[in-house]
Amino acid sequence: MFFDIFKKKSKKNTWPPNAKYQLRDFVRFRHRGEICCGIIYQARVDEDGNVLYTVQIGGECPILINDYKEENIVDKVN
Repeated sequence: MFFDIFKKKSKKNTWPPNAKYQLRDFVRFRHRGEICCGIIYQARVDEDGNVLYTVQIGGECPILINDYKEENIVDKVN
């Protein structure tokens, strides 16, 4: 019983099934009036059923933009 505490918990796949973009997709979007490129970091669904993304900009010192709506993302970069 004591060793049950130290077992790894399995991670649940929490990615929304109706999301257009997947984890680590390189996308273009508007941020402060400019077109920026970033990587999809996380996704979730809000109360209204909209898919919201967390987008990472930069590499060594990244910036995370939280709750960015799916309809505001321009497109996926190949």
